[in-house]
Amino acid sequence: MATWGDVEAIASRLEGARPGTAHEGSPTYDVGRHPFARLRWEGDREILEYWSLELDSALALADRSHTFFRVDTFRVKVSIWAWLDRLDVAELTELVTGSWRARRGVRS
Repeated sequence: MATWGDVEAIASRLEGARPGTAHEGSPTYDVGRHPFARLRWEGDREILEYWSLELDSALALADRSHTFFRVDTFRVKVSIWAWLDRLDVAELTELVTGSWRARRGVRS
């Protein structure tokens, strides 16, 4: 079970990453001008919002709706919401690192 503390530990090791704050006050990790990890809540449950360049993410995550419950597809990126308590640290590391790459423009 992952927490925002795990996100902070992962994100803080990424080049150019720094803690930030979203417009309404929620914690983020940013690279350049863009957040790549954002903490949201529903009640006392933590939600990770992260970004992907995989425009077919909704289809790929459809069978895991108990973990990934919101996918907003834009022209060149996707915003995905996931329950942190449904992720393990290995998967979280992959998601946060991929989001960091997507938001800073590194595609490989």
